[in-house]
Amino acid sequence: MRLVFSNADEDTLDRYRELLPRSAAAWARAAGAPVATRVLAAVVGYKLGEPRAGGDGLVARWSAADAPALRHWLATREDLSPADTAAVPRALTTWWSFLADRGWTDPRSLPLDRFLAAYAAAHAAAPPPRRPDYRCGSAPAPASARPGIGERAPAAPPRGATRRGAPGLTFAAFAAARSGARPAPAAPAAGWGRLGATLPAVPLPGPEAFTAGVLAAPAVAAASGTRGVAAALDLWWARFTDLRRRVAACVGPRAAEPLVGAVLTALCLGRDLGTPMPVVAHMAAAAPEVRAAEPRPAADLAARAADVLTELTALGAVAESAGAGGRHAVLTDVGRWLWYALLCAGGVRPRSHAELMAEDAEVVVDRAAAGDPCGAEELRRWIAARGAPDAMRALVALYRRSDDCVHRSVARAATAAHPLAARPCYEALRDDPGFGARARAWLFDAGFAKQDALDPDDHLAPLLDGLAASLRQGTYGNDDEGSYLSVSEPELPGVFDTAAGCGHPESPFVLAWFAQHHPDRRIRAAARSARAALVRQRAG
Repeated sequence: MRLVFSNADEDTLDRYRELLPRSAAAWARAAGAPVATRVLAAVVGYKLGEPRAGGDGLVARWSAADAPALRHWLATREDLSPADTAAVPRALTTWWSFLADRGWTDPRSLPLDRFLAAYAAAHAAAPPPRRPDYRCGSAPAPASARPGIGERAPAAPPRGATRRGAPGLTFAAFAAARSGARPAPAAPAAGWGRLGATLPAVPLPGPEAFTAGVLAAPAVAAASGTRGVAAALDLWWARFTDLRRRVAACVGPRAAEPLVGAVLTALCLGRDLGTPMPVVAHMAAAAPEVRAAEPRPAADLAARAADVLTELTALGAVAESAGAGGRHAVLTDVGRWLWYALLCAGGVRPRSHAELMAEDAEVVVDRAAAGDPCGAEELRRWIAARGAPDAMRALVALYRRSDDCVHRSVARAATAAHPLAARPCYEALRDDPGFGARARAWLFDAGFAKQDALDPDDHLAPLLDGLAASLRQGTYGNDDEGSYLSVSEPELPGVFDTAAGCGHPESPFVLAWFAQHHPDRRIRAAARSARAALVRQRAG
């Protein structure tokens, strides 16, 4: 089962919003302790979250901060009856027990008894829900307070959570980076969604690198009369505060810090290569958080963003470099810290590079599976940091456990890049009832097994995994897909016939896609025929 959804697309999230609670409910019925699927769906739906609301996408990892955020989510996003609300602790117990029975418990997760205690405290502290008054003559809510058609009522953040935009980045957090006590502001409370997990994982500077970057900033180095590190920090902070004040005067106080953060985010997305300077201003002006805070003409916002970029260069947060198409802007150590700190102060918590390197295999694979080329590079760095033997054991275990074709394909490709380290892991699983075919196929492809060691259909499961992954990611037909799609198009009708009877979970999707979208009518007809056979087989 897939357990990490921080970078999942909406189609995948929709599938697992149904699959995860249904699987847990079926397990509970078999165990003699049934629980309502709708309550499980509400609990798991919180963890799957949204980009800027709900959980972080790690359905097996729960922290104490998730307790008040879950209570808030259930009160504002789910339509649970009082009886269903009272059943939430039971649903949480079922979810924990389901994960434990399958061996999927995240060791970083809070123990169940402590989480239930935290949830009970959050439930007791929450204000009673406000019910609509349907009595005759009751005054309706004003039109300005009601959401429009198709809109969702805005939800306030849970109690104790850091509110976006207030108070923003403080000098105390800035000074702490120099002392080394804390390289960035503390993480905000849970419940702010998956956005932070989708952002680049940047390396944060240590206190020496941060202080050196501040001292080397052109605005600080050129100032006459500056004496000592403390005076340089004061000067840098005063200049940055003046920048925020001037931006607020131009675009309004609500948009000032989001605009500065959007400029830094546009640069961060360019990683080490940087971002073309004209592009930075337009990306920042089009950022959703900026447009939501200040809906003025994009050209005006882009002009202000260009001014911000110039000032950040003077503050040593941005450096210029020559690149294809002209000048590029690249974040420095100070710039990476400033980007990370501003987002944390605004309620979005990115992962640092060090945190990502210490993460579980599925978290890194989830980023690589999202299609960002930098995700693949992060996976390679994670393998190097973990050490190939340990990394291969974790990746093979993920390949065996996950039911997601994209995650399986990424894990298979990553282990294929380290065949000697991965071989013992696959050898141990050659006869595994559920994974043996994939293990034998991998060993054959890596050159560690002969043809006579394979069963006739051993290659079918990884082939369908790869086909489904390429179709879901929109990469089918690319030249580089031949590395794992070892089948030519004339062979596809035979694959369809076998797929219809093999029981692979991706068979219906693969056959439906080829039946509808393939340009060759003969292949479409073969897929339709195999799909019809699959439907008859399931009906009979």
